[in-house]
Order: sequence, then structure tokens, then C-alpha cells
Amino acid sequence: MHHGHVHVHVHAHHQVQGGAPVIDIGDDIGALVVFMDSAHEGTELFLRPEGEPASTVHTGVWTRQHRGGHVTAAVFGELVEGSYWVLDADGSDWFSVEIRGGELTQVDVRAGACTPA
Repeated sequence: MHHGHVHVHVHAHHQVQGGAPVIDIGDDIGALVVFMDSAHEGTELFLRPEGEPASTVHTGVWTRQHRGGHVTAAVFGELVEGSYWVLDADGSDWFSVEIRGGELTQVDVRAGACTPA
């Protein structure tokens, strides 16, 4: 678990912005939502499967409507069940997350927290 301030592996992202996310879960496919500080809006968050250092996936970080308000989040809508590492700004392992088929995993890293939502 990471303590202190948050760094994320980011790149400018100029495509689809903050629309309703679509997740496709079931069988061995799960999804991940990472809640982030609004300062990260418009960037991308990267993760890699455990044991596969050369393989990464990424998604945009956008502010979306959520429970009557707004939240900034990265949504990985379709991940094969298994262990993944979320990467920091240097591309190093930041924290790990377990994805289970048919489930939505949520992690909150706002204000330096790194806890399940």
C-alpha cells in the first residue's frame, strides 16, 4: 500500500471524455474503477497484469456524474480475472488489485488514500 502523495502514470488524452462508462463483466471478466483527485482529469491511468511486465492497458481519467454529484475516475470496463498492478508516474508498480470475474472492483486513491471504495 502506498502512503503519502499520489503519482500516476499519465499521458495527455484527447478522445472520449467523461461519458457514461460501459462495463462488460461476467464469467472470468471483471471491471475496475479507480477514484482519483480532479487534478488528474484528462490523463490516462495504466495497469499491467501480474507477471507480465511488458504488457499494459490504459484508460482515460474523467469527471463523471455519480450518485447525484461528480467524481473523477478511471474505468477499466473489461479485465480478465487475475492480479494487476496499477502503475505510478514512473511506470513502476504502485499498488496491486485483484479482479474477479463478474465483479466490479473499486479503489479510492483521492488525497493519497489507497483503499477499497
